[in-house]
Amino acid sequence: MQQRKAIKNQQRELLTTLIRERSENLFNTGQLMCSEAVLSVLNQSLNGGLPPEMAIRLASGLPEGIGGSGCTCGALSGGVMALGLFLGRDTPGLLNGRSIRSISKRFHDRFKDRFGATCCRILLRHVKRESTEHFNLCATHTGWAASMAAQFILEKRQELISQADWPYLKKTDSVIRAGWNRISGTFLGNSIFKDHPDRGDHNFF
Repeated sequence: MQQRKAIKNQQRELLTTLIRERSENLFNTGQLMCSEAVLSVLNQSLNGGLPPEMAIRLASGLPEGIGGSGCTCGALSGGVMALGLFLGRDTPGLLNGRSIRSISKRFHDRFKDRFGATCCRILLRHVKRESTEHFNLCATHTGWAASMAAQFILEKRQELISQADWPYLKKTDSVIRAGWNRISGTFLGNSIFKDHPDRGDHNFF
């Protein structure tokens, strides 16, 4: 029993790490923006059920603090959407929404504790817009939010660990490949959502 629990914990830790890395990769290569990367990677890797293009579409208005307004960080918003996708209520009701609201608040508070704010313009106030530092900081927010949202999801739904799309998570798109994907306009069928050679073997899969 203890050994099985230890293996499960290892799998969960690796899964959240790969989710962070995949989200950062899609952001750093310019294929997806913060909220899009967070929701898309969690949906795809944990089999959330949304068509890939729908996940991107739903999150596409949230980057840069909701459409560039500088309000709530897109990575945080994308994470909350993912929490709702996996843990949200299915029907109207007086009490059945308490759990997801509580989890979303915990996620928000963790983000604020980690980065000191949740507002995009405050998070980026010390870096020059469109600079390397700007993009590096946003990539950090994106990866962290995806990983932390995954932790909350897997706490409640451990069965998703065995259902995870490991080949998808082990992809790493190069800048050149990502550039071609953007230019060709066919990345949904090429790189982001298709299988990629394994980045490495892990003996408990």
